[in-house]
Amino acid sequence: MKRRSHISDEGWLLSYADLITNLLIFFAMMLGAAEVSRSRMQQIAQELSGVEQPESLSSIQEKIDAQIEREGLEEMISTDLTDQGLKLSLNSGLMFDSGSATIRGDQASVLDSMLQTLVPYGQRYGFAIEGHTDSTPFGDGFSYRSNWDLSTDRANAVRFRLEGVGVDQDRIRVEGYADTIALPEDELEGLSEEERLARHRRVIVRVY
Repeated sequence: MKRRSHISDEGWLLSYADLITNLLIFFAMMLGAAEVSRSRMQQIAQELSGVEQPESLSSIQEKIDAQIEREGLEEMISTDLTDQGLKLSLNSGLMFDSGSATIRGDQASVLDSMLQTLVPYGQRYGFAIEGHTDSTPFGDGFSYRSNWDLSTDRANAVRFRLEGVGVDQDRIRVEGYADTIALPEDELEGLSEEERLARHRRVIVRVY
């Protein structure tokens, strides 16, 4: 009687183990890709191809930066491309009066002009409007109970203008952070205390 080959009987286990391993690698890659932001994926694609996509966040930043320089708005608006998206930081000290969420009349047209730059990308990207304040507490005589209320209302004021220039409201969300997200210390180096507080009073339009 021939003895059955133990190796041939269990050879299928090797193929099965290879299949399971490949599936695990595949799902790990899919999970990793899902956690990479659109901004980072675009950067990776550009590095691999050497070609910048015409509607990438990087190309949008270039157009906005050119407009900022052309109109001399460096003190009012700055941009920053991060893994969370393209951030347009609006100096709320120039955009709003102290303790107010009403956009100053002389700045409304400037803001609308910048926001119109984003309209062509309204169907491809989402927009988050972030309101931030400094850490100065509210006291008697103020219209707002807290920095939370003020930061949210300022973000809503910009959201209203963004809708007004043509971005669908379904593509926009509003976030109020009060004074809970401080700027990096290297961005505040050399500034006086009042200048530091002013930098924290900002509204950010984040394209993601």
